[in-house]
Amino acid sequence: MLSTIIRRLLQGFIVICAITIITFIMLRMIPGDPSRTMAPNATEDQLIMLRDQMGINEPILVQLTKYIRNIFQGEFGYSFFQRANVIKVIAGSLNASIVLFGFALVLSIFFGLLFGIIAALKANTWIDKLFSSIAVVFQSMPNYWVGTMLILFISVKLQLLPATGYEGFKFSILPGIALSLPTIAVLMRNVRASMISSLRQDFVKAAKARGIPGYIILSRYAFRNSLIPLLTLLGSQLGYMVGNMVVCEYVFSYPGIGLQTLYAILRRDYYLVQGLVVILSGFFIVVNMIIDIGYTYLDPRIRKAQGGL
Repeated sequence: MLSTIIRRLLQGFIVICAITIITFIMLRMIPGDPSRTMAPNATEDQLIMLRDQMGINEPILVQLTKYIRNIFQGEFGYSFFQRANVIKVIAGSLNASIVLFGFALVLSIFFGLLFGIIAALKANTWIDKLFSSIAVVFQSMPNYWVGTMLILFISVKLQLLPATGYEGFKFSILPGIALSLPTIAVLMRNVRASMISSLRQDFVKAAKARGIPGYIILSRYAFRNSLIPLLTLLGSQLGYMVGNMVVCEYVFSYPGIGLQTLYAILRRDYYLVQGLVVILSGFFIVVNMIIDIGYTYLDPRIRKAQGGL
């Protein structure tokens, strides 16, 4: 287990370094002048002075060398558009995004597993067909449309929940629902298919023949056997959810990481984009490491291949 964690951490470090370098170079190759965006009415001399302050007048390789050196000193740069240190800007948005993402993830896993298991147990019945139809509808609806409808009916007409901003958990409910619906649909359909396949396996039939109670067969045999493909699917869906956070946070004017990323890219706020890329890359590396550890726990064959952990 320890060797797996160390290996994944080393691979993650290499990936973060590569992503940081590629993002740094590509951002500066995109057409557009951040100094002109920041001061549209400034003279050319003033723009030159501003570029010197922002550190973008030097060759790209010189800028990259300084940036990497600063990272190892714990300095991720300064956001001239928000007039604050990058770490401070990210920290100010991180809490709201953690609440939103955590709530959406809980909704996705709970209802995806619940509806998927029910559909599998009631396979080929009207309940199964109803849940399958709901999954198709959830997966087909764009996040921006769902968000707009939630604002219109829940916030404007019924006035039950706030529509924009963030001042507590209740501000995360509507964007969390909009963010979770497609993932619920994907998990539901895959859990259903995986559970039906597991329930037809010989080891489940043997457990029934030995008189093992149905709930034990469902939880310890069929469901656990279905968790391995589910882990792989969940890992990919987390990336999908992070990408959709940008849309949801924009629709709900939710001041999180997604909205910060969108504005930073549009403004050519180089150092803020770089800091956000590092944070998101680290998130995906941790998620993948947790999934790998989950594999070794769930599948004895993997444990044996890694030295009998």
